[in-house]
Formats: sequence, C-alpha cells, structure tokens
Amino acid sequence: MSEGVWEAEVQWAGKMLFLGSDDEGHTLVYDSSEDGVGRGIGPMRSLLTSLGACSGMDLVALLSKRKQKLASLRVLLKGERPQSGYPRPYKAIEVKYLVSGEGLKKEDVDEAVGQSIVKFCSVAATLRPGVKITYSYELLPP
Repeated sequence: MSEGVWEAEVQWAGKMLFLGSDDEGHTLVYDSSEDGVGRGIGPMRSLLTSLGACSGMDLVALLSKRKQKLASLRVLLKGERPQSGYPRPYKAIEVKYLVSGEGLKKEDVDEAVGQSIVKFCSVAATLRPGVKITYSYELLPP
C-alpha cells in the first residue's frame, strides 16, 4: 500500500447497526438513534468525537513540546445541523477545551489550541471550508 492511503470497511450487523474497522484491526460500533438498538455511536456524532480526539491529541503533543505538564483535558463539542431535509451536514461546530495542569502558561495553551484547529488537526482541515469551526478554552485549577 502506498504511503498516505488507508483502508477501512463497514459491515452491516442488523437493523441499523454497523461495524467499522480499519486495516490495523480497530473496530467502532455505529448505530442510528432513530431506528437502532442503541449499541453504538451515530456517524455524525462520531465525526464530532473524531474532531475532539484529533485536536486533543495535537494539544497534548504541542503542550508537551513546550514542557507544559498537562494534568487533564476534556474537549467539549457542539455541532449545529439543519433540523430537516437531506443531507444535513454540520454548518458550525464549537470546540471548547477544559485544560488543567500545574503551572500551565496561558500563552502556551492559547497558542497550542489555535495551532491545533487552524494548522495541525486533519479532521478540522477536512471539515473546512464548509463548516465554521470556532474554539475556546478554559484553564481549570489542577
């Protein structure tokens, strides 16, 4: 396989349940909130969590490079979609980082958050320019 090409498969498992797997053997369970049995995450919610995980990983790496000691990180996401019609793509996504750590420098966190969404996160880059992504963060006590 050439560099930069990944493969994945999605298999129907009954009703609205699907199993998604990648070429490294990882599996995700997808289900529909409308007709499903509630055993997995919906594809559009999965896209939100993928953005949070991608950006969160960037933030961890960027703060580590700056010798900042991260104690905890939560990424809250809110996606806005039309309520009717098809397709119903995200129009806007808000990303909020809840960050804590001993002695974290506000300027380092500020720069890392911005660089993640604007420069490094491939999920964010895939969603742009069609989706307006806004972001903020809150420094919490360690």
